[in-house]
Amino acid sequence: MNPLLIGAIAVVETVTLAVLPSRSSAQTQSAFARPRVLEVSSVGVDNNAQLSSLIAEVRTQADAFVFLSGGASRMREDQQRQLLEMFEALTMIAKDGHRIAVGDGGTQAGIMEAAGHARRGSGNAFPLIGVAPARAIAPRGETPLDPNHSLVVAVDNPSAPQKDSWGSETETMYWLFAKLTEGRPSVTIVANGGGITLREVDANVRAGRRMILIKGSGRAADALVSLLEKAQVSDPEIATLRESAQKAMLTRRPQLFQIVALQDGPGGLRDAISAAIRMP
Repeated sequence: MNPLLIGAIAVVETVTLAVLPSRSSAQTQSAFARPRVLEVSSVGVDNNAQLSSLIAEVRTQADAFVFLSGGASRMREDQQRQLLEMFEALTMIAKDGHRIAVGDGGTQAGIMEAAGHARRGSGNAFPLIGVAPARAIAPRGETPLDPNHSLVVAVDNPSAPQKDSWGSETETMYWLFAKLTEGRPSVTIVANGGGITLREVDANVRAGRRMILIKGSGRAADALVSLLEKAQVSDPEIATLRESAQKAMLTRRPQLFQIVALQDGPGGLRDAISAAIRMP
């Protein structure tokens, strides 16, 4: 079996429930809202007029792109809260006047919900595009979408398993990300995550895209950090993910990776994003 697929069935990063800071009543009401959903087939994306229109629209709104990969599961509550607060970095960058767009999985969970809060905190200053399998989200599935996303692309992949379609959207997601970023700077933030996250890291490596690894967020992110730092790991899950990442040679281009510690907070992440996309 492809080592990148090890654990992918058992681990679903994009539906991880996470503890977020308490919200105001207005924010709580937004939980009943729903972003615009664009359902597309994974077949023939190059000729999809709706996707072409979306790409053109977003590129008029952004000069640089930030993508998110992973989640916030199986962490201590204090560490999880610390991780989610780091994504206030997106609010900081937008409030500094930088024109960014953000892409992720679009669901109301973990770092994706944190990105939604960051967009809301910025006054909706940047596009936030989610990409998720159509079978997993409403109306065909039960996974809730984050209400603070501007749009979610629901990917209908005919070859997706009936019971667990997570990961079937990855190829379309990274096709879309590649089209959005043609000739423009981009970076992916990798936090926590499992087997699907390793597949996404592979897509980023193939694209030559820089990545920021959140050290201390656990699982896939820490597995990659341990390879780059040549450090041993004791956690069984991290060890398994590390073995998969090593077999797939995911760190074969170490210059693409930057490590930011969980303790560096939103400011540290903001600085890393700014450097990665060459903002002044």
